[in-house]
Amino acid sequence: MRLLVLALVLAAATVAPAQATSAACGPATARAAISATKVRVQMLGDSATRIDPKSVDHVICFDFTRDGRTDLAVSIASGGTAGDIGYVVFRGTPAGWRVALKGGGYKLGLARAGGDLVETQPVYRKNDPNCCPTGGFDHRRFHWNGTKFVLARAWHTKTFRP
Repeated sequence: MRLLVLALVLAAATVAPAQATSAACGPATARAAISATKVRVQMLGDSATRIDPKSVDHVICFDFTRDGRTDLAVSIASGGTAGDIGYVVFRGTPAGWRVALKGGGYKLGLARAGGDLVETQPVYRKNDPNCCPTGGFDHRRFHWNGTKFVLARAWHTKTFRP
């Protein structure tokens, strides 16, 4: 009986950290990371703007840096028809969240491709309405090289999905 209890305790101890990591990742965690780092991103204007934690839109939780810690990729909502206008990737470290990558755009999208992050931007032609870009989509794939995110590939397609 003691052996069974010991086995159950050990099993619970090995599962708990993984569940805690998953549970700790989401919009609330992204808002806290933005607040703690006071991150500024150049989005639609000419200068960098401090991100409002309430503008968190889409959150991707994944170990992009392959160090065993969950990282956060966060898109920033415009609050209007521009859709998502920026993004920040936070690297999980023992000391807390660190900004590892950031960028701006117009109606941009973020997606995970394998262990990498893909940024997608619509291409608007001269007379395109806000709803309907006809120029296709530019994609940029970022890969963690051990010390920073680097551009691994850039390409253009007719579809939003990379």
